Amino acid sequence: MTTAMTTATNTPVKRRLHPVIAAAPGGGASAWREHASARHAQLAQWQTLAGSAGDEEALAALRQAARAGEGAAQAALGEALWASGEAAAHGEGRDWLKQAAAAGDARAHFVLGKAAFLGDAQRPPDAAAAWHHFELAAAAGNTGAAYYLGLLHRGGYGRTPDPAAAARWFEMAADAGVAQAMFMLANAYREGAGVPRDEARAVAWYEAAAEREHPESIQALAMAYRYGELGLKRDEGSFRAHLVETAHALKHPALSP
Repeated sequence: MTTAMTTATNTPVKRRLHPVIAAAPGGGASAWREHASARHAQLAQWQTLAGSAGDEEALAALRQAARAGEGAAQAALGEALWASGEAAAHGEGRDWLKQAAAAGDARAHFVLGKAAFLGDAQRPPDAAAAWHHFELAAAAGNTGAAYYLGLLHRGGYGRTPDPAAAARWFEMAADAGVAQAMFMLANAYREGAGVPRDEARAVAWYEAAAEREHPESIQALAMAYRYGELGLKRDEGSFRAHLVETAHALKHPALSP
């Protein structure tokens, strides 16, 4: 046992995992998941340091992993460079994101979709590209892409608006904890847009988003208490309390998907 452990320690990662899985499928799968999770956390840390702090060491580590063909590293490097705001870094970031997306990385498709949806200083919004990338990312389980697909279906963006499809995508993202999607789904239930009008459900989703410090949801609840809307009784105390919460949430808003 001691010899096997020593050999495994000195063997590269890809070869180290194989005999463990072969010997004990359950334990091997668990070990693989732990390894993948640790690697994901490491890449995320490098991305944060490289993107927001301009850490050259973290950027070099991401480049090394990306050049070795690691798709998640290519996506992380591309996103970090994209976030830098510099024209040269922007171009390199797009190239890495495209490479990762071509290999099927959902996060890369999401970032490219968001870039196409919003546009930037170099390129105007591209609805067709946004649809393409968000659909691929959402199909792979990216919840941020599900939220943006809700927006695309709601507004049309080159296609016929589909409120029912929008609500379905908003619900998928809301169920995964995306506060903005909760707000949009609450609006859909409030208006009866793509779903049956249901004020109780609207309040429930506003409250769920409010718990995540989503300012617009807290404000919607505040106004409902002020005017007795959405099945809520007029309550000046609750109105004022929600206004205070709104002010706080504006300083600490929910993270964008």
